[in-house]
Amino acid sequence: MDAFKLGPFLVPVARLLVILSLLGLGFASDWVARRAGQHLAVWGSNVGLVGLAVARIGFVMTHFSDFVRDPLNILYVWQGGFDPTWGLLGGLAYTLWLFRHERYLIRLTLIPLAVAAGVWFGGNWVIKMAQGDSHQQIAELPALTLYRLEDGSAVSLAAFKGRPVAVNVWATWCPPCRREMPLLAEVARQTPGVEFLFADQGEGPQTIGAYLSGLKFMMGGAVLLDPQQAMSRTQKVVGLPTTFFYDAQGKLMSRQVGELSRAMLSAHLSRIR
Repeated sequence: MDAFKLGPFLVPVARLLVILSLLGLGFASDWVARRAGQHLAVWGSNVGLVGLAVARIGFVMTHFSDFVRDPLNILYVWQGGFDPTWGLLGGLAYTLWLFRHERYLIRLTLIPLAVAAGVWFGGNWVIKMAQGDSHQQIAELPALTLYRLEDGSAVSLAAFKGRPVAVNVWATWCPPCRREMPLLAEVARQTPGVEFLFADQGEGPQTIGAYLSGLKFMMGGAVLLDPQQAMSRTQKVVGLPTTFFYDAQGKLMSRQVGELSRAMLSAHLSRIR
């Protein structure tokens, strides 16, 4: 499980764990500050925000060419896109600056940092235990049979091993699926080295065909029918859209729950090419 539904929204588990870790850091900092000095409370309130801001800046700089084409996407932080290395360096720089006159307090930051790390690693451990053996199955390109929209012919996903594959799980009724489709179609046309598959969940060819015929752009990749929603069921898809990225050996390298931005798509593709 890498996300859960909160009403109409998809909340990635990783983001929830980040929030819980920062809350743990803040509470622990307040507890230590009552015994050692109020600067620790200020640090606990701000270091996470500074780290997140720097992590976002680092990601934007790394994928600057993508953001130049869609500058407003810099503000769309809910789509993901944070560089943890930059975030850690930003948090370290802020810590050294804040305690530049009270260096002895730096060692006390280890207590709230340990609490935050415990929440993060503990949460990930619980999720891993809950997944059990199914995680190994999900980590591979599934041996499922889907059907081509054009003629209904059967397609085995396992047959695509040997080349990088991106599988977009979508439906025509899904607003974020429709919003990201022009970007996915464009990148699919421009990236011949990656096989793009669009696995529609549970809809008939007439519905999908009517939607595609109204598009003002050409689709790239292959549109596939998944009438029994086998991809969603076997891969534990919580909500649409969800996109899986497999390397040439069929190993799942990453997956995106929710709408993709151009920069996030580039980041995912870099892992499988």
